[in-house]
Amino acid sequence: MSYYFLIHRTSNLIANAFEAFEPEQPSSLYRLISVSDLVLGKYYATLAKHTEGTCVDAGEFALVSPSFKEAL
Repeated sequence: MSYYFLIHRTSNLIANAFEAFEPEQPSSLYRLISVSDLVLGKYYATLAKHTEGTCVDAGEFALVSPSFKEAL
C-alpha cells in the first residue's frame, strides 16, 4: 500500500491523507501526491500544530519536508 495526499488545487491545502493500493483519480479540483511514511509522519506532526481543524497548506508543509517539495 502507498500513502497519498489529496491537495485542493485552488487553495493548495492538504485536504486528506490516506493509504490505498490504487486510489481513484479525484475530480479536477484535487490532485493526488504519493508520499512516504516518513513524510506522512511529518504531516501529522504539522497537522497537530493546527488548531480548530484547519488544514495544512502544501507550501507550508514543503518548507518542513524537502522530499514532499520534490514530489510537488
